[in-house]
Amino acid sequence: MAWGVVGLLFALIALGMPIAFALMVAAAIAMLVAGVDLIMVPIQLFSGVNKVILLAIPLFIFMGELMGATSISDRIITLARALVGWIRGGLAHVNVVTSMFMAEMSGSAVADAAVMSKVFVPSMEKQGYPRAFAAAITATSATLGIIIPPSIPMVLYGVTTNTSIKDLFIAGIVPGLILGAAFMITSYLFARREAYPTDAHFEWPRLGHALRHAAVPLLIPVIVVGGLIGGFVTPTEAAAVGVVCALLFGTVLHRDLDLARIYELMLETVRQTSVVMMIIAGSAVLGQFLANERLPQQVAEALGGVTDSYVLRLLLINGFLLLLGMFLHASAAIIVVVPMLLPLATQMGIDPVHFGVIVCLNLGIGQQTPPVASVLLTVCSTTGLRIEQVMGYGKWFILAMFVVLLIVTFLPVTALGLV
Repeated sequence: MAWGVVGLLFALIALGMPIAFALMVAAAIAMLVAGVDLIMVPIQLFSGVNKVILLAIPLFIFMGELMGATSISDRIITLARALVGWIRGGLAHVNVVTSMFMAEMSGSAVADAAVMSKVFVPSMEKQGYPRAFAAAITATSATLGIIIPPSIPMVLYGVTTNTSIKDLFIAGIVPGLILGAAFMITSYLFARREAYPTDAHFEWPRLGHALRHAAVPLLIPVIVVGGLIGGFVTPTEAAAVGVVCALLFGTVLHRDLDLARIYELMLETVRQTSVVMMIIAGSAVLGQFLANERLPQQVAEALGGVTDSYVLRLLLINGFLLLLGMFLHASAAIIVVVPMLLPLATQMGIDPVHFGVIVCLNLGIGQQTPPVASVLLTVCSTTGLRIEQVMGYGKWFILAMFVVLLIVTFLPVTALGLV
């Protein structure tokens, strides 16, 4: 029955049904066939989202929307240009470094991609970069938004597995830096081969000026993440502090925002949050049914029975996650699939925090690979490019992500060294 439900779920998604509704319909049909009272469906839908910690999701989304609507992004880009614009392929490196800074403020790769593609793709094209290359580096570097804290997928993972969100955020710092470095190395290799230009000469006065103007924007994620890591606030409280700081910056310090614009950003936050919460609610129903059918234990036993090799088991888990990431939204993948794999990971001695980073890296790759490819499709829709055009360059950045995934998988210290 459990495997039949999973097959029905993928069939509904393949037919074009929204993931949230596919989860609910598959669960309801399975419960009906199994003779379970359907009155449990609305109860589980409600209980799945009735958790205080989930308030962090709309708050982090709202914080990102507020900061994206102010002059913060311009200040961050100016700082990134002063820091790395002198390297061969300067604007590509600026793109990556900006995404690393913006990742500290958003937590959503799709949101970062939507903003950065409008800023960087036209600018890079004017400097002689191929439009498809600019789109590829913009799409892949946006993945840093779910690795470098704060990260919405890490919040979902923490809620689903009862893992410390604070530890997950700390664990994402070093892998995020390694991933950013991998993107910059790949960009540099392209720049050397194609003779892409530098952006500007390095100048200490210019860097100092950029730092002064970006000091307050950079202080906001330091307060948010630092307060969480220091144990002064919970994840939800940290997100609320970030919202207040962003509002003060946009309305008092620089007056970038008015009430009408804030209202628009609140509506966009509600729209994005509703998508995530519907998926969480649907996943709660289906996840409970699959748990009752012992599917997580069956998956763990099946994968564990293939081989006794620790290395091969890790590769199998990564392969399974990569495949699912290509077809499932990250939220659904975490809530439905992670409970299936965590027993095996725990049995193998993998720390749940380390496993959380592995999951997010795999799903980050899934955001770049068709057919779902949510981040890649966002950039393609913004730039007017076809997927195959962007993938001509994007495949090399995805390869860099694979390399980082293997490093983090087999060197746990990269994730756990700071925890």
